[in-house]
Amino acid sequence: MKIIEDKKYYKMSELVELTGLSNHTISFYFKKGLLPDTLSTSKNMKYYPEITITVLNLIKYFKDNLNFSIDYIKELFDYYNINFDERSELILQSIQMLSSEIKNPVSKKDLDEQTLKEAIDLELVESKDIYFKTEVGVLKTFEQLRKYEITSQLISEYIKTSKSLAKLERELSSKVLEKTGVLPEILVLDILNSLKPYIFNKSTIQEFKKEV
Repeated sequence: MKIIEDKKYYKMSELVELTGLSNHTISFYFKKGLLPDTLSTSKNMKYYPEITITVLNLIKYFKDNLNFSIDYIKELFDYYNINFDERSELILQSIQMLSSEIKNPVSKKDLDEQTLKEAIDLELVESKDIYFKTEVGVLKTFEQLRKYEITSQLISEYIKTSKSLAKLERELSSKVLEKTGVLPEILVLDILNSLKPYIFNKSTIQEFKKEV
């Protein structure tokens, strides 16, 4: 590690050791534009800023846990204009990337107007001009359920619970950061991708078993 203008920088060999990725893989990601700019010294040695470690861990998580291709990850990075300067902002952007697939864009005008209006009123989706695959799927499900009176109540409870959980998740992140000095980006993504769905689905299964 090298300190340059009070900031930490790492050599390629150090990135390999810290992330478990090969020299070739890291170089490939750099050429694809997935990593922040390097800093070259007078000895023509390239140094990578500290946030590169976080970026590499995120890429590895997306590939290994979500089967995202490198091309799709690049598409996500470009769409969300990834912030290579602020780690907390980068983690927030990674949550957005995890939550919504930016595939098969659909224009607002091509969606059912009343369904979209009700979904926006319930805070199920945001009001915007373009909706992507995940959002369109949610809207289609909502459209099918609109005929049942309990739907609005159910979604309202989902939203209310999600907001309460979000506050607790933020509190947990603050506690981890306070105790360790770092916020493991993988911990945040695992809560969203694995822990939370498991707990909710487990409760649903248990409830339905009562009727069997």
